[in-house]
Amino acid sequence: MRFPVTAALACALALTACTTTTYRPFVTSGDAIFEGKGGIAYAQDGMEIWDFGDPPRRYKVLGIVDDERPGGVGPMNRLFGDVVSKAREVGGQALIQVRNQSQIVGYQRSDSAYAVPSANPASAAGTATSIPVRKNKAQFLVIQYVQ
Repeated sequence: MRFPVTAALACALALTACTTTTYRPFVTSGDAIFEGKGGIAYAQDGMEIWDFGDPPRRYKVLGIVDDERPGGVGPMNRLFGDVVSKAREVGGQALIQVRNQSQIVGYQRSDSAYAVPSANPASAAGTATSIPVRKNKAQFLVIQYVQ
């Protein structure tokens, strides 16, 4: 049985729609100011993302961004851009990555076969491929720098 290309495209678009990027505010009784020690950062769309350690300066935590998406190339290429956009919406100046993990949640099977009935004797051949389907979960602290 052949899997139509349009059905595969529809499945891929449906998986892309399963992306969620949400913000939850950090609630404290006062101004919780943290003093960072340093680490490793890079810039995404002009915003620092600290993926090991934290900034070597004072900052306060505004909240947490949780992101969940399929682990395919397309959705993962948009991960950091989506998280930066969400952080900017709430006044964030930088992000500290807390978690970023991927797991296999199943397999997508694709197979095809063909037969040549006019040959004597008739012959047939086919191929099958299983591709892992991944789900990625990431979490970031949204921060503002303090003087």
